[in-house]
Amino acid sequence: MRPTNQSRTASILLAESNPQIRTAIRSILLHYHFSNVTEASDSKAFIDSIRSAPYGVILLDSGIPNLDAVAVTRFIRSGKLGINRTAIIILLAHRSDMTFVYEAREAGVTELVVKPFSSSVLMTRLVGALEKPRPFITSDGYNGPCRRTGRVEPDIEPPKQRIEDQGVTRNEELVILSRDAS
Repeated sequence: MRPTNQSRTASILLAESNPQIRTAIRSILLHYHFSNVTEASDSKAFIDSIRSAPYGVILLDSGIPNLDAVAVTRFIRSGKLGINRTAIIILLAHRSDMTFVYEAREAGVTELVVKPFSSSVLMTRLVGALEKPRPFITSDGYNGPCRRTGRVEPDIEPPKQRIEDQGVTRNEELVILSRDAS
C-alpha cells in the first residue's frame, strides 16, 4: 500500500529503544517518503516529545524500559500527556497473546504490529490508519479510535445449495410425511 502525498506529510514520533530497529523503521519511512520523523529512544525522550509537539502518528515500542506502553496510551488518550490525544498510535509489540491485545485495544491503540514484522506489514497498518481514519470515540469507559475496523472477514463460506434443493426454491410441491406414516 502506497501512501498519498497528503499522508506523507504526517508528523511521526518513532519511539523505539533498540537502535537497530529504530534505524530500520526510519529507513522504511524514508523509503516511502515520510520525512517528518522525530525519534525517541527512551522513556524520558518519549514523554518530553509527546508533551512538546503535536504528532499525527506515534509508533510506540512496547519494550521501552521504564515505560508501560498500554498505560501511557491511556494517558495520551485521556489528554493527560498533552496535545496528542487523537494521534494514531501504532504499538510495536513484543507480545501477541490475547490478554495483551485486548488491553492494548481497550487502552486506545489504533493498530498493533507484532515484532518481528516486515516493512509491508508496517506500511499497510500505517497507511491504512492515515488513509481511512476511524472516528475518535470519547465515552465514560473508553477514549480512542472506533474499535470497529470494518475489516470483518467471514470465517466460513455460506453453505452451497445442493441440486436436489433447487426444486424447493422453485415453489414445487413438497410432500411431508410424518414419522407415524408407513
